[in-house]
This record gives sequence, structure tokens and C-alpha cells, in this order.
Amino acid sequence: MHDIILFRALDLTYAKEPVRFKDRILGRADGLMIKDVTFHLYKGEVLGILSEDYETLYYLKELAAGTLDPTQGRVKTKSSMIALDVMDHVNHPHPLNIFVHELLDEYMNPADRKTQVESLKNQPLFRKNWHKTVSTLSRRETALILIQISNVVDVDIIIYCNLYNHLNEQDKENFRNTVNDQEKKERGVLLLESDIEPISTLANYFLWLSYGQIRYDGSVKKGVDAYSNYMKKKSQLKSTDEEVLFDLEWKQNISEYARYKHELKRLSKNQTSFIDSLNIRKIIVSAVLVFFMMLSSLIIFMDINFTGSANTDNGQTQTEPDEENAAGGMNYGIVSGTDVEAGGENLPYLTTVQISSESPEAETYEVVEEDEIYEVSADNIIYFNPASLYQEVSLSSLLPYTHETLRDNYLFYTGYLGGGTSAVTDRMNMGDQTGRFASLAGIPITYHFRDEYVFSMHFPARDLDGLYDEFGLNEGDVIFRLQDRGFMILDASNETWLYVYR
Repeated sequence: MHDIILFRALDLTYAKEPVRFKDRILGRADGLMIKDVTFHLYKGEVLGILSEDYETLYYLKELAAGTLDPTQGRVKTKSSMIALDVMDHVNHPHPLNIFVHELLDEYMNPADRKTQVESLKNQPLFRKNWHKTVSTLSRRETALILIQISNVVDVDIIIYCNLYNHLNEQDKENFRNTVNDQEKKERGVLLLESDIEPISTLANYFLWLSYGQIRYDGSVKKGVDAYSNYMKKKSQLKSTDEEVLFDLEWKQNISEYARYKHELKRLSKNQTSFIDSLNIRKIIVSAVLVFFMMLSSLIIFMDINFTGSANTDNGQTQTEPDEENAAGGMNYGIVSGTDVEAGGENLPYLTTVQISSESPEAETYEVVEEDEIYEVSADNIIYFNPASLYQEVSLSSLLPYTHETLRDNYLFYTGYLGGGTSAVTDRMNMGDQTGRFASLAGIPITYHFRDEYVFSMHFPARDLDGLYDEFGLNEGDVIFRLQDRGFMILDASNETWLYVYR
């Protein structure tokens, strides 16, 4: 290891964008994920960063790689870098051969790329999956592919994000050898892990993040001892009350909203104006935007009232579109009833169907199934138009209102969305199953299929009162557009979520 610094992270802080407009205006953070994290990476160093929360590791990786801007702090580096994380590729739509070419095009010179592609192609793992879509591969296979690619790319810094978690015992030995080789090549390695084991055996230096904050920064041996003592104390907790109080100070420190409320009380005691606590810059920007929106509306209104026939052709009234074009516009409906028939079969609960483009206030809908049209009562359909301006939120902000099975393992279960149906039916323990859907045995999750792809999934909802209060909604069915990708649709009467992947 040399005294040459390849990478600096200085006071990195990251907070997710708040969902509610009022919170954005007030400058409140939706979720403070990383707080005041500083570290250096030297040439030839393996820096182990531990966090039990994968989401913390994910955001730290994105900040380090420069694909996400920090809320505060900065990253300084002039070194080339590659970030490897299995979860980045669980929905990758291209075959493995294209995926390999894309990576090597970015991280290798053309003279060496062709040779390395041929070399990788001849390896058993690559040869077996060469024409398979990356999203259909198991997470272990994806992890092994990423590890092997890290051996051939030409970069100064490699970020391994939670790869160890996807490997079996034999694979882990291979991973250890790979990291040791990177160290010998005098590359800088950021080893981001939720497991202490790889850090204890591979790292030269140790950083432990607890609730997004640095809890330990120093030698590996002392850090492992400190973490082991912490886990020992945690394992001795005997009740949920003790668990809530355990680490309370660290939990409170990461809560930006808690800090905001504390500061507001302090200012109130000092009789300071409420406006002092607002983000003035955001208020000014918002006021300017509102002004331009009102001005645009006025111009449109004037055009409608004063130009009269501006939208006609030589004063002639435009004709209505023909029937073929009128029938071309299709929206969607979600089957919320259990007695919906089309084509002689009952459509499964929460199946997504095409309907004629009528208003959501219609009493009946015309459901289109295999080029046939069937009339269905609107009481059994949740109207869904993907082009509508639904409230946009992150998936993570809705997880507290989902069943604990999905909430605690959402990365695993949602990883199958968009992939082939065989990935679900062949690899998971099925209960009820047809060509349209498959329910998991003993787990309240059902996948829905379309054109041999996993189109959507449904699972129980919880705490609907809290959901309505949090997002300022009226009771009833709700449709959210996800910032991550897709839609979350709530069938309120059955307290069930449908996650539609798009």
C-alpha cells in the first residue's frame, strides 16, 4: 500500500427527496441515509466499509461512483472507477454477451477488448449463459460474472458492493483470491459489505457505518472486536421495548425530521419568526414557477377566446376521427372483483386487462381479451391510465404500508419483475398456478404473467389510515407512480397492493 490517495470522500451526507410538496418547501428530508461520512482510499488499499443496511451501502456506492450527487459534502478523485453490485442488474434487459461488450467498451482499450471477450466467452459460466438475458440469471451467477469482469477491466478503483452475500463457500474463496490480486496490482478497493466476515479477512482498514453514521474508523482488528461486542449486546435483548431503546441515540441522530422539530421548538422559545426556519431560496423558486404557470394559463385562455377558428382548416370544421382510429386508444383496468368473466373464463384477481378508452366514471367498461370485447361492471375494475399524472413517490416510502414479508425482502421479490416467467415457476416453491399467475406457497405474494414475462405482483397492504394521512389522500383506491419504475396500485376494499412493473 502506498501513500498515494486515489479517492477522497469529505463529509458526505445524502437525504432522499421528500415525497410531499410541503416538506420540500420546508427543506425537510424524506430520509437521511448517510450523514457526515469522510474517508480516504489509498493506492493498493482494501478499505472495508460495513453497514447492516444494504440501502446505506447502495447510496454510498452511488455517491462514490458519481452517479448521485450528495446533499452535502463532496467526492474528489481523478482515478478511473468501476462499481459492481448484483442489484444493479437484476432487471437488465440485454443478453449477457451485450452486457459484457458494454462493460469492456467502457473500461478497456479496443486492442485488448476483443481478446478478453473471447477469453470470457470460453469460460463455462459465460459460455452457458452467453445468450441469456442478464435479468434471468441467478444472483449468484451475476455476482460471479461481475467478479470475473473485475479481473480484466483496466481501472484504478474497484467498488464491490455486497457481492459476498450472494456467494456460496467455494465462490467466497474465489472472491477472496480476486480481492487479494487487486491489492497486488496496487488498485484501490472499496469493499462495501453487510457481513463482517470478508472485511475481517480482506480489508487493510475498517469503517463501520451505523444508521448511516461512522461508528468506528480505524484498524480492522479493533473494529471487528468493537462490532462483535455490539452484536453480543444486541443478541441479549429480551423484548421489543429493549430493542426500541437499544441504540436510541444513534437512531435519533440520523432522523433529520426529529432534528427539524427540535430546532423549531428552540426557535419558538426564543420567539424567532417561523419564516426564519424556511428555505428562502426554495420559496423564491417556487413563487417564480407559480408565476410562469399562471402566465402560461392566461396566454392559453386568451388564445381560446380570441383566436376562435385558429384550430380549423380554412374555416372548415374538423371531422371526427374514424372508428378505427377511435378504437385504437387503449387504457388499462385492474380486476378488483372475483366474478369477472371474459372468453368463458374467470379473470384472476388483480389481473391487468386492456379496456376501451372511456372515462374512469363509466358504469361499465369494455374489456378486450384476445381481440374480443366483453362488457364488465365498473365496480369490478380499477381504472388505470399509465399516462395520467399520478402522485410520484419512491417504492421505499410505501414499504411501511406493505406486508412485512415484502417489506423486509422487497429487493429479492421485486427482482423477478420484468423477467421471464420461468424464473419464478422454476426457482420458487409454487402454490396455485396458471398461465396468468403463480402464487408462492406459504407466502402472501402472487406474480402475474403476460406474454411469458412477469408483469406485476400483488401482496397485502397494512396501516391504510397511516398511508392516507402521510400522503394527504382520501380513503379508497390509490394509484402511485414510482420514481424507481412502475406503479403501485392499492385495492383498498381488499387491503391489497398491486405492483405493476413498466
